[in-house]
Amino acid sequence: MCIGWLMVATWLQLIRGTGHHAYDVLWAEDGGVFLNQAMRHSLWENLAAPHAGYLQVVARLIAQPAGSLPIEWAAGWMAASSAVVVALISVLVWFCSGRVLTNLWARAVLAALVPLLPQMGFEVGGSISNLHWYLAYAAFWVLLAAPRTVRGQVGAAAVVVLAALSDPLTALVLPIAVVGLLRAPNRRLALIAPAAMIVALAVQGWVHLTMTVSFRPSPTVVGDLPKIYALRVVMSAVVGDRALAWLYVPLGLTIVAVIGVLVLAGLAALLRIADGPARLVAVLSLLISVIYLVAGFGLRGTEGVLDRASFGLNGSRYTIVPLLLLWTAVIVLLDQLATRSEAKRGSPKAGTLALIGIVTAAFLAVQLLNDWGLGTVRSAGPSWSAGLHAAEATCRKPPAQRDPQPAPLVAERQGKGSAPLVPGPDDVTVAVAPVLPAGATLLFAVVVPCSSLRN
Repeated sequence: MCIGWLMVATWLQLIRGTGHHAYDVLWAEDGGVFLNQAMRHSLWENLAAPHAGYLQVVARLIAQPAGSLPIEWAAGWMAASSAVVVALISVLVWFCSGRVLTNLWARAVLAALVPLLPQMGFEVGGSISNLHWYLAYAAFWVLLAAPRTVRGQVGAAAVVVLAALSDPLTALVLPIAVVGLLRAPNRRLALIAPAAMIVALAVQGWVHLTMTVSFRPSPTVVGDLPKIYALRVVMSAVVGDRALAWLYVPLGLTIVAVIGVLVLAGLAALLRIADGPARLVAVLSLLISVIYLVAGFGLRGTEGVLDRASFGLNGSRYTIVPLLLLWTAVIVLLDQLATRSEAKRGSPKAGTLALIGIVTAAFLAVQLLNDWGLGTVRSAGPSWSAGLHAAEATCRKPPAQRDPQPAPLVAERQGKGSAPLVPGPDDVTVAVAPVLPAGATLLFAVVVPCSSLRN
């Protein structure tokens, strides 16, 4: 069953969206940074190389084989590898959640949300540079459901170390380890994974302080952060991404506030009914969800996110962990409600509440189907296979007859920052997503030797 689910979950991620699919389009950093450097440097050099201010170890581990594979396989390798990792994390959530949830439907919904979250299609699907968001959620679960054996703790330590060495923001899920320690029969043994994670985060801190420079795409307005959470997490969780523009553009923050109040009232009612352990897990999940959004957009900048005139879904990657944690809190509380209701023999509501799993799954399924055909950042291409065919045609010309090849600005390492990768006389530049407007500066692209194409 696990193998079957892995295959289905991987396939569904790869075919999501309209236009060009992930397996034929390289995303910006996937090709422009990780593939370029995998083609030119050893694994050990790349593992120690930060990008965007921090180490991204898992992305490097996946990209490195692509540097040795036939170049035409690159887009498919990156997309499929990313989808497989996300599918594996969903299996991890299925098993870990069995230590926290009672009902099978609750475990199934949480596990399925990892690869099929309605809001993940626009920006993060099939991209190795966005895997760190899912790794943070995996770290959350192995810390919450602390394994009770040495072998289990070693496995959990591997998960949290890979997560922490892929994104320092993973530190924000560390508080959930308190619940794991309280539930563990052997607390000294349960300290292995959190301790390993702290060491990995210390490495990230050292790298950030000594090997990178700070970068902020836009200014941050602190007062906008709660509004962004209410819009892009709470409201999106209720209506999906496609309906955000339909409602927010004409109605503004009024509809956001109304939905936010209703969600808060529902959560308050569920928290009041839940027992102590479930309430603690739900409250921590909600707090980490909010903090993750605030930290992510706080570092990115808030400019344009709330702009109704030009509203878009850019920055969706910063909402993935907050959405997953919000749904975690909701499903933990609904699981508790269903379990306690069924325990009341003779209660006339017990049969109705037994349907709560079907209602929850149906709600998310309708939202997923509504957002399934939403255009993605890669829908417009450019196609990797078409780009390689054009590059082959260029390479067949004598060097003197070739058009000048543009140099991507973010492609190589230079001290604490990145540097352009200037194509040589027998190199050709292949574009990656997203498609740039006319006259825009080329940030990301793959510089391919003509010898690779001739072979």
